[in-house]
Amino acid sequence: MSFEPEYTKINLNSKKGCLCEQIKVDAKTDILCEDISSVLSVSAFSTVMDSQTENGEVSYGGRVIFYVSYVSVDGTLKKCECGAEFKGKIKEPRAEQAHAFITTKTVKTETELSGVRLSVSAYVDVCVELSGTLSVDALAGGENLIVNAGEINYHKGYGKKSLIFPVEEEFELNYPVEEVLNHRAEAIITTVQCGVNCIIVDGEVILSAIMLQKNGRSDIIKEIKTLPFRAEIECEDAMPNMQAQARVVERSLKTDISVDEENGKSVVLASVSLMFEGEAFADCQVAVATDAFSTEQEVEVVKKALPYFRAGELRSTHQTVVGRCLVSELPVGAVVLAVGSEQAEILEKRCGGENTVISGVLSATAYFTSGEGGVFTQKIETPFECVLDCGFGCDVELDTVVRAKKAKLKIISLTEVELETELAFSIYPQEKQEINLVCEVKPLGEKQKNNSAVSVYIPLEGEELWSLAKRLNVCPQTLIETNEDLQFPLTGKERIVVYRQR
Repeated sequence: MSFEPEYTKINLNSKKGCLCEQIKVDAKTDILCEDISSVLSVSAFSTVMDSQTENGEVSYGGRVIFYVSYVSVDGTLKKCECGAEFKGKIKEPRAEQAHAFITTKTVKTETELSGVRLSVSAYVDVCVELSGTLSVDALAGGENLIVNAGEINYHKGYGKKSLIFPVEEEFELNYPVEEVLNHRAEAIITTVQCGVNCIIVDGEVILSAIMLQKNGRSDIIKEIKTLPFRAEIECEDAMPNMQAQARVVERSLKTDISVDEENGKSVVLASVSLMFEGEAFADCQVAVATDAFSTEQEVEVVKKALPYFRAGELRSTHQTVVGRCLVSELPVGAVVLAVGSEQAEILEKRCGGENTVISGVLSATAYFTSGEGGVFTQKIETPFECVLDCGFGCDVELDTVVRAKKAKLKIISLTEVELETELAFSIYPQEKQEINLVCEVKPLGEKQKNNSAVSVYIPLEGEELWSLAKRLNVCPQTLIETNEDLQFPLTGKERIVVYRQR
């Protein structure tokens, strides 16, 4: 008599890996090289606008906006913006049927003054985080099949959801602004939770801009504004008792400034477009078979230990770090005007007991004025190490995002400076787990039948009902009905009676 197994589908969270490549993006400005005395700084805002995953590769396209501040030959400070598009492909078999979350980071900028017009370049790290769902058919029962049924717990994800979210703020400055030499926006997620049919993401955008005052003295001031946000990502499966994770990338940044010449004040309108991706999770139970056999046929039970990832709760923390570094010799009387383009790069993460140690490199661009009033810049780099008050187990992978919120610079000597930076960390723990399932039952042929009407067996010491029934090729319920006094686990001294009808 043939059997027909029945399966239930289980979806497990599967992290397929992270792919990274570096690309170079070039652009040409409208500035004539002969009009430039010196370039103060070049910063670049990069973002991916579209992506596609198919045929074992991830293709993407985006844009880089360059912000260039320079000193003209007549000694005035000026700024210009220009942009360039980019695209690329990353071949990776794991990308098949995976979801790609792409982030970019500008790690280096360069200028070229040998041509007619100033050329700029940006080296951009493009990182693709691949995630997906491992869909598994688990044995749940079947006709003419005896199964050892049980319930298993697993962490279920309900799919990635996205949202484009604008953050806009208008604020007043008590001085007239001639030009915005440099600006940037850093989005920081502080909490993620599930609401009714939505994922709620709270956080803040740190907006910083280096301003040139309109006062004839070329005074430079840095302004920092914190713009709080609460975004709600639609997710029809989400409920308040569930867990969620979310990521954010900055899609665009724009600042418009109007100056009131009469009262000497400026009004700044800052607009930032954020893209969120979130997913809701829940602990679920499902009835499946842990083992199976047939009384009529020999079978092969295929069991698999399947690894998957359990999404942990976001940990958000911040810490101030201080580091010293050597610089090119400063002129006597040099003064720090502002620090911009703060950036932190993580090089190592270590989990130790109740703490997590994160180390890396801080970088920034410092604006100075010389003793004679001229403006110049220097690149600052210094290592950092943070001991964060949050611990994780050895089986946890940490996806960590770090943002440099603000920085201050102090001159120690003409060749040494001290950089103080406040860092904000968002840590996404992913715990490795494993689930054991019966994924297939294969028939091997008919069993040789026992024609005895009644059989008596002596069990093994410590034997349980299921192992006994499988060994004797009898339904567990039948054994209990015909041997009512059995108590499991068995002692090995019992006599088991099996009745068979001819």
